[in-house]
Order: sequence, then C-alpha cells, then structure tokens
Amino acid sequence: MATVNPWVRFQNLMPRAGRYTVTITSVNTDGTSMAARRDGKSVRLNGGLVAVGKKAWVEGEQIIGEAPDLPTVTQYV
Repeated sequence: MATVNPWVRFQNLMPRAGRYTVTITSVNTDGTSMAARRDGKSVRLNGGLVAVGKKAWVEGEQIIGEAPDLPTVTQYV
C-alpha cells in the first residue's frame, strides 16, 4: 500500500547507500573497525560487532552484520 505521508514519499526518492562486503582487519576501542575492501584499499568503518578475519556487510560507512565467507569468482567476457 502506498503512503500519503509526504516525508516518507520524499525519502523514497533518495538513493540508498550501496551495500558491499569487506574483510575486517582490526577492531578499535573507539567503536570503529579497519577493513580491507576487495580492491585492496583499507577503510575505517563505524561498528565493531564482527571479529577480525571475518567478512562483514557494509552500508555507507556502517558495519551492519557478518557476511558469509563465500568464494569469489571473476568471469571475463
């Protein structure tokens, strides 16, 4: 059912942050974590709920949970 609330309708027009996976390299005491992206770059993210060495889901700059450790396949066309 569609909403008639103008604020909710406006928020639905805004793009959502992309979701991607990282590998956690360290968990800091200030509530942040350092992680490695698939391209090798290191990023600081908010959240420390995933252990070092595990994969995590990231949305924006926030860790939202642990991701499954699945193999990655690159297919060239």
